Amino acid sequence: MQTNQTAAFSRTRAALANSARSFQTRQQVTRELELLTDRALADLGLYRSDIRGFARDAARIEGAESLFSAIAGDLRALLPFHGTAAGRPSW
Repeated sequence: MQTNQTAAFSRTRAALANSARSFQTRQQVTRELELLTDRALADLGLYRSDIRGFARDAARIEGAESLFSAIAGDLRALLPFHGTAAGRPSW
């Protein structure tokens, strides 16, 4: 049972690691772009108001599972749900 729990929580750990990496990248990109002058930003095709969205897009990790989705998947794997054929619990 311990091996199954460790394997299930690996999804959550991976999602947390991706989330932390994405946050760090977003912070770093934002910090570096905010140091640029308006002229330098214009040369890059950005306005100062675009920095936040640009940093968010730059920090996005393709194919990364969301934290909520990973936790839900781990809970589904750990807790035995006895539902109907449609996948809904029979309460």
